[in-house]
Amino acid sequence: MVMALLGVLAVAIAPRFQSTGSAVEYTYQSRLISSLRTMQQRAMNDTRDNFCFQVNVYSGSSSSFGPPTLRYTVVNSSLTCATTIDSSEDSQYLVADIDEMNDDGVSITAGAGTIAFNSMGCPNIGLGFCAANTRVEIQGETTVAVCVESQGYIHACD
Repeated sequence: MVMALLGVLAVAIAPRFQSTGSAVEYTYQSRLISSLRTMQQRAMNDTRDNFCFQVNVYSGSSSSFGPPTLRYTVVNSSLTCATTIDSSEDSQYLVADIDEMNDDGVSITAGAGTIAFNSMGCPNIGLGFCAANTRVEIQGETTVAVCVESQGYIHACD
């Protein structure tokens, strides 16, 4: 009886230990939260005009996220509003690129676009600052999400 019970448990539980499970998705979730919070903090601390404080998020086969640049100089002011993602070595902790996400079997399935922040830390997702909530979903073996509330609260959500 004990052997049969152990056999059933082994069959049911063994696959969970053989794969990375949803650890990869949670890693990308944490990285996206860090990227968003970093740009939000920059927006709240840097009050110069003509700069954008944003994270670009792409979905599907182009899944990736990150800021367009981390170099906030007068010469780069227009670059801060670009729809590209900074691939310099300085920004690697805030960026997840296409190749990396594809290699890990993870993609962004919802919430793509540009998430910008104003000096109060409120997000703008195309409807104006502090106007709406947004949710970015990251899918691999499981689906996890990052929510940005209209008042600026950034968090992991269900």
